[in-house]
Amino acid sequence: MIELEHIIKNFQADTNKNISIHAVNDVSLKINDGEIFGIIGFSGAGKSTLVRCINLLERPDSGSVKIDGVEITKLKPRDLYKARRKIGMIFQQFNLMPSRTVFQNVAYPLTNLSKDEIKNKVRELLSLVEISEKENNYPSELSGGQKQRVAIARALANDPTILLCDEATSALDPQTTGAILQLLKDLNKKLNLTIVVITHEMEVVKNICRKAAVMDHGRIIETGDVFSIFSNPKHEVTKNFVRTTSNLSKLEILLRENSPMVKLNPGEVLARLIYIYAEVSEPLISSMSREFNLEINIILADVEIVSGIMIGGTVVIFKGDRENILKAFEYLKARNVNVEVIKGC
Repeated sequence: MIELEHIIKNFQADTNKNISIHAVNDVSLKINDGEIFGIIGFSGAGKSTLVRCINLLERPDSGSVKIDGVEITKLKPRDLYKARRKIGMIFQQFNLMPSRTVFQNVAYPLTNLSKDEIKNKVRELLSLVEISEKENNYPSELSGGQKQRVAIARALANDPTILLCDEATSALDPQTTGAILQLLKDLNKKLNLTIVVITHEMEVVKNICRKAAVMDHGRIIETGDVFSIFSNPKHEVTKNFVRTTSNLSKLEILLRENSPMVKLNPGEVLARLIYIYAEVSEPLISSMSREFNLEINIILADVEIVSGIMIGGTVVIFKGDRENILKAFEYLKARNVNVEVIKGC
């Protein structure tokens, strides 16, 4: 288990004016063994600094970091070195040594093994990340996805129990990102590896994580299972993240441009509906139209899978008697549908 308690990390922004930046501001967090946990935030939120505090690449100004009950912030240098060997890390830019082959890059951390042991270990790792055929190639001869596979193999060289991923897919195209995320999920299952994913992409969190924390200005503003965060975000920053992954985010563009699609006639109401749990598959729109004698015009629609469960959303214009529209809203809420009135009513 990873336990962060009241972590604070400041950086001095201007030596003359003695101005400090609160990169991480009183963060406490627990990540269970074998979990894939996401930490998400916009640029400058403090997420990369926080993940570096886990293995003390950045030493917190105050607070404690515990790994399996051991407070590594209090360890002596030699003991800290041993503890760090059980925490692997991969980065956005791969950090491979260009003058060394794939084999040599993966072998680099293996300082305490014989030549035969190193050969066996490296080939085992390359097979694990499905890039065995590239062992004699140099990084310049690899694609971005292949480089990241090599970086993952190197991070696993010392049999870590924790893998930290700092924006590990940000430099990759969507198809390659999907392949790397699937690899991380497979490694999590095969090795019972605890994986901490740092990202600014909600799509990544949605695809790989079970739990997540949202950071803003150095603080954690929301945490929980990914399904709950997606289906019912509490904080405005989280809501903005969720909207970036949905086709429904186009509503803001339509409103800003005063599009004819969202212009209302008297008696009409524009609303955003978010379906959660199984109700996403029920014919609610047609049922409401019949039961409450309403005309319902669908402007935008989207359905996605989060943690194996469907979440759907629509942006619609209701036309009809105001009392019947309000009854329709109650009908929706009784079926776990969040109703957000945008215009009208």
